[in-house]
Amino acid sequence: MVDIYYSRIACNCYVIYNDNDEAFLVDPGYSSNNGLIDHIKKLNKNIKAILITHGHYDHIYALKDILDIYKDTKVYILRDEVEFLTDPSLNLTDEDYNELGIETFSFMPKNIELLDDGDIINVAGFEIKVIATPFHTKGSCCYYVERENALFSGDTLFYTTIGRTDLPTGSNKTVESSLKKLKELPEGIKVYPGHGPITNLDREKKYNSYLNNI
Repeated sequence: MVDIYYSRIACNCYVIYNDNDEAFLVDPGYSSNNGLIDHIKKLNKNIKAILITHGHYDHIYALKDILDIYKDTKVYILRDEVEFLTDPSLNLTDEDYNELGIETFSFMPKNIELLDDGDIINVAGFEIKVIATPFHTKGSCCYYVERENALFSGDTLFYTTIGRTDLPTGSNKTVESSLKKLKELPEGIKVYPGHGPITNLDREKKYNSYLNNI
């Protein structure tokens, strides 16, 4: 089961749980007045892990608050992205990018697992494949849960479009190679993006110009 929380700045945070109420989160982004924390508490699930698709503040800002409650929870992030957790100039909370006036973010979890492209992790009874898709940031990735036919795409793939490349460490040069990995995935996969509506990979292969031109 996939539960969706829409944060104040329109970032999608996902809570994925099994029949035993074990769960993992994808991208615990910024929310005001503890909205995300309250939502997770109401779900009353056993949070086993937090998966991060990339390190921009709108995808990680609630990380410390969640770990203050679920202290033994593991955090997974691509190895190339880990410095975003402690560098405000990369996670966009320094003065150059901080449009919301929020506090700068710098936090390294004690229970962190660094991932590489192609890794398989087992969390809350789900087998999850890590797909590195560097271009929005150098360590962006997607998480593919084959059992659920689900792809958590972060800011790599959206409904009819893809993520921008003009922020720190972004690169146009790796767009095609990253998207090619997604295009090669099986049919029938539901796509849960970091922003905007849920879509599916079949539709994006057909109508998303960034994918169908590869």
